[in-house]
Amino acid sequence: MALLSIKPIINYCNINMYTVGNQWTVNAGDSQMLYFQIIDTSQAVPSNGALGIGFFYGNPFTGVTPVGGTGTGVATAGLRYLVGIGAQNQPYSVQVTFPSIDSNQVLTLYAQQADPADSSIWVVSVPASQAIAGGNVQFTITQGNTINRFSVTNVLDVIFSGSVGMC
Repeated sequence: MALLSIKPIINYCNINMYTVGNQWTVNAGDSQMLYFQIIDTSQAVPSNGALGIGFFYGNPFTGVTPVGGTGTGVATAGLRYLVGIGAQNQPYSVQVTFPSIDSNQVLTLYAQQADPADSSIWVVSVPASQAIAGGNVQFTITQGNTINRFSVTNVLDVIFSGSVGMC
C-alpha cells in the first residue's frame, strides 16, 4: 500500500526542470500557482552524491532539498507516484484543502496535472480573491473507487504584508 505525500515545487519550468523545497512561501492576497509532486514515501531510495544530490533533490548549491532530505547519505522522501495509471484507477482527481480556524475560510480546490506526460506533478491555482492560511495543507486523491487522504504539515508559509510576522 502506498503512503502518499507531496513535495512542494518552488520553481517549475517543465516536467524535466523544476526545484523542490520544504514549503511554499506566498504573499497573502496574491494569486498563486502552487506546484507539487505526489510521492510514495514507502518507496524511499538512498541519495547518490557527495553534494547531497540524489533522485529528486533540488539545487545543492542553494541548499534546497525535498521534504525528508538533508544531504549526503540520506534517503529521498520517496519515489514519484503516478496518479490514474490502470483502468481500475479511472477516473482520477486531486483536491487540495487549505484549512482555517474560521470554518468560513476553508478553501478546497481541484488541482490539474501540470503536464499530460507526468501524472505525478500537479498544480493548484489559488485566485487572489481567496485567502489561504499558512501551515498544514490537506490532499485528497481519488482513483476509481479508492480515496487517499493525507495532510502535509508546515508546507505553506503565508506572508502578510504590513504585518510583523508570518503564518
